[in-house]
Amino acid sequence: MSMKRLLLSLMLAVAAAACSPSAPPPPRVAVWQGETSGLLFMRVIATDPLQDARLTTPEGRKILAQRVSLSEPAPTSGESWAGRPSVGVGGSAGSSGGFGTGIGLSFPLGGSGGGRAGAAGRATQVEFALDPALLRDYRARPGSWQLELNFGSRVDSLPAPPLP
Repeated sequence: MSMKRLLLSLMLAVAAAACSPSAPPPPRVAVWQGETSGLLFMRVIATDPLQDARLTTPEGRKILAQRVSLSEPAPTSGESWAGRPSVGVGGSAGSSGGFGTGIGLSFPLGGSGGGRAGAAGRATQVEFALDPALLRDYRARPGSWQLELNFGSRVDSLPAPPLP
């Protein structure tokens, strides 16, 4: 009898855990620097649309994003954007000394696949204008900086990603 109760209790606990709301996955962030400007660009992929973002220096100075673009459905995998035209360049070499190159163009014929792309989240580009000294400091010690992402209903705080 006690084995049946234990089994029933275990099944109820599993069912309750399966029905409870889960926290959204953490946002993914990629960063790069403008080649001739003091701009720091970030692409944030998250399940919720991003409202605004701010960087906090190791000394506690807060820098609000200069610009936050409209979010769009993120790709389901890789860096290709579903439903958009794309270009590819390739080359091949053979054992007999032959060499060839090629260019490929892709144009989507159907819909953009918004349902699948939406499952990966929303992609938003964020721009921060940093003076040269702050940009050098960010490059030297990005893990000491904090990135705060405001999604409206919640704010996620994470270490700032390093520049490539």
